[in-house]
Amino acid sequence: MAVNFLQPCQDLRRIQVGIHDTAAITRPYALPPGTPKDRVQMLRRAFRETLKDKDFLPEAIKSRLDVEPVSGEEVEKIVAGLFKLDSATVAKMSEILK
Repeated sequence: MAVNFLQPCQDLRRIQVGIHDTAAITRPYALPPGTPKDRVQMLRRAFRETLKDKDFLPEAIKSRLDVEPVSGEEVEKIVAGLFKLDSATVAKMSEILK
């Protein structure tokens, strides 16, 4: 019986894409294409500063909100990676997630 040494790598990639990446971007904020970069940076900075606000976190906890931020840069990287998935991974993920 032949051993497929690539299978563990493929499985890890599927776990990364199907679980970790999608969980990290479950509630993203999106802007339309062509939004000026300075506006994108301004909004990202505003979100980071909100998460540091001394009144925000206690209120979020009191309201039972999950506050596990993922930076805009990281969300952008995750989404870009999803668009670069090879067709075999996309097909397998489609089969798994039916």
